[in-house]
Amino acid sequence: REGHGGACHDHDTAGRREAGASGTKGTEPIGWRGDGWSRGRRRSGWDLLPFVMVVLVGLLGTAQGKTFETVIDTSDQWVYLDKFVFDDTGNGVLVYEIEIAEAEKNGISRSDFTIVCKQEIQQGNTTNFTMSSCTQVPNPSTYLLFYNDVMDEKHEWRTVYEDRLMSCEDKVRWARQPVPLESGIINRATIPLNEASLPRFWYVVLANCRSDSINARVTIWFKNNGWEQNSITSEFSYDEQGLLEMTIFYFATYTVGAFFMGGVMYRYMEKDVIHEIHWMLLGSFACYWTMHLLFLIHYAKYSQDGMGYEWLGIFARCLEVCGLVIFINCLLLIARGWTITTNKLSRKSENVFLSVIIVCIYVALFFSETMLDPAYSHYIYDSWPGYLLVAMQIFLLFLFLSLLHRTATFEKRVVKRAFYKRFGAIFSLWFIQLPIFVAIASVMPVYYKAKVMLGIQWGVQLCSFLLLPALSTTKNTHEIYSTENNYDARIPSVARQQRVLPSAMQIPASQMGSVPGGLPPVNRQMQANLGRAEGYGE
Repeated sequence: REGHGGACHDHDTAGRREAGASGTKGTEPIGWRGDGWSRGRRRSGWDLLPFVMVVLVGLLGTAQGKTFETVIDTSDQWVYLDKFVFDDTGNGVLVYEIEIAEAEKNGISRSDFTIVCKQEIQQGNTTNFTMSSCTQVPNPSTYLLFYNDVMDEKHEWRTVYEDRLMSCEDKVRWARQPVPLESGIINRATIPLNEASLPRFWYVVLANCRSDSINARVTIWFKNNGWEQNSITSEFSYDEQGLLEMTIFYFATYTVGAFFMGGVMYRYMEKDVIHEIHWMLLGSFACYWTMHLLFLIHYAKYSQDGMGYEWLGIFARCLEVCGLVIFINCLLLIARGWTITTNKLSRKSENVFLSVIIVCIYVALFFSETMLDPAYSHYIYDSWPGYLLVAMQIFLLFLFLSLLHRTATFEKRVVKRAFYKRFGAIFSLWFIQLPIFVAIASVMPVYYKAKVMLGIQWGVQLCSFLLLPALSTTKNTHEIYSTENNYDARIPSVARQQRVLPSAMQIPASQMGSVPGGLPPVNRQMQANLGRAEGYGE
């Protein structure tokens, strides 16, 4: 069957206190105090080194696997620890090191009894101890439990986790693989995985149904296929494998693109056609470049110790939001015709309002991820902030097209009208691509959704930066971006542009039509004194 193989119980008693020969020496109970049980207590092994050193260490160092480490001090009997997606090769392993505290009885714990018993037997003292009593294994009360996401009549994770009426004993019986743990000592073991038909989410739980509390120190290493060869991807969960490679690729591409963007900006400066729009685009590009740099440092460190720099990942996401907000504002400002058709920017408050809304949606998305139960497999576009993000993208598409139509209607110069057509055709796809790809990703397995969407969005954004300068050729760059002949008035709405006096319009003769009944006769003998008609002259 799919799942974990049998556990090899390798109880490590190194570093324990030696009991007295008589077995009556009192000892203090072992215990830890943690601020509740918290997922994600990370070790800060070494300080942030320069970027190159971090990448080299991350790529060439010894991989430990994804690491989960925490101290549990809770009154719950059944405690969720972490989850991991193992691939279908069957070459993954899980290594745990768990020390469970237990109040001592008569100054000596059950595990200490086994040690003292063996010591007395070796010394020939069989008055109070026999070999049979030494080999008796105490009945375990604490278990390390494993569940997966296989949908069948039982064992499925959601069925167990969501049933609040199910007793602790029933949850233990429904585990795919229960591993008994002994209290008072360090439990260490390596659990191999069997080959599976598909990658599986595995959920790890610590349970003690005979006690009113659990007090333990837990460290778990998750390792996927390739851990024996120190592969840089083995420590990543299957739903995260490829993130390091994607980050390396996009950082390298953005670095090459930086030279291209620098050349474009230099060309614009030579022709004296560089404006605020171009500096905003350069700032957005810099945000994305820095974001990929920080992600690369984080994932390179993660590939070494399974923890990485979590704060760098958060900071990188903040930079991504900043870059996105600046880029969207650039698109809307170009659609308004600013610095291309007119030097006057109308309705500045609209852009500020939209920027605030976008930032609020991303803040809500971040907080929703922190508040969601980590025991579930989450995908950002399956949450209400994700729905708002998709809806916002559709709204921005209609706003973008409306502003662009108004500007193109007002613009009379052929070169700039052609620019607006190309600009609208390309960046309408930029706005609509997110809802389309979200719909496509909805039918993918959950362990593919997040990384596929992330790779697509990064690629789309990179192409957008490179395509925008390409909309203008070398010959017509000055004609498009020069502000010499721009209007100094705000662009009116399309409805106001259409309210033009007929006398001011030059209508081709072929479009004038015919007058019913013919034209009235013309008196060619008529004379008129225009000066007198205006009140001048005699």
